[in-house]
Amino acid sequence: MDKKTNIFRAALKLFIQNGFDRTPTVMISREAGVATGTLFHYFKTKEELINNLYLMCKDSLLITMMKGIDEEKTYRGKIKRVYLNFLQWGCENTDEFLFFQQFYNSPYIREMTREEGRNRFSALFDLLREGVEREILKNVDVEYLLAIITGILNAQLHYCIANSHLQRDQAFLERSFSFIWDSVKA
Repeated sequence: MDKKTNIFRAALKLFIQNGFDRTPTVMISREAGVATGTLFHYFKTKEELINNLYLMCKDSLLITMMKGIDEEKTYRGKIKRVYLNFLQWGCENTDEFLFFQQFYNSPYIREMTREEGRNRFSALFDLLREGVEREILKNVDVEYLLAIITGILNAQLHYCIANSHLQRDQAFLERSFSFIWDSVKA
């Protein structure tokens, strides 16, 4: 594993445990097994590290969420694939999910970083826009639609993390998907 990856992993772990303010860069360096100067070689400030970590987590989520949607034959199947992929990602990357949950509204995350994160999700916005245009989904603003879906996804993922036996329970997954589908379908 390279030094930059070690820094990301250490920062993720420590930010979740301690928060941004109670995680000095020296602690991150020690946890990563690198000199503090090495950390600052990759990231000029702790804020830059935080913002890069945020985008790294976003990329990880996006790659997983979009897997296999082109293979789905129906629009509902595509949305369900995104849902199942999200749950899989969150269960396999719980620290990254908790990082998002804990720090989404943090002042450390720059608006420019948030915008870049949103831009990276353009394929998901396009998928929702298609559903609205085809009158499959409710005729509402796509950002609002995503906010509703995200709220339900986050709640369901918290539940799945706390009840790990449900993560592969097909009956539960089908019922839980219906909460999202019934909330947004036209």
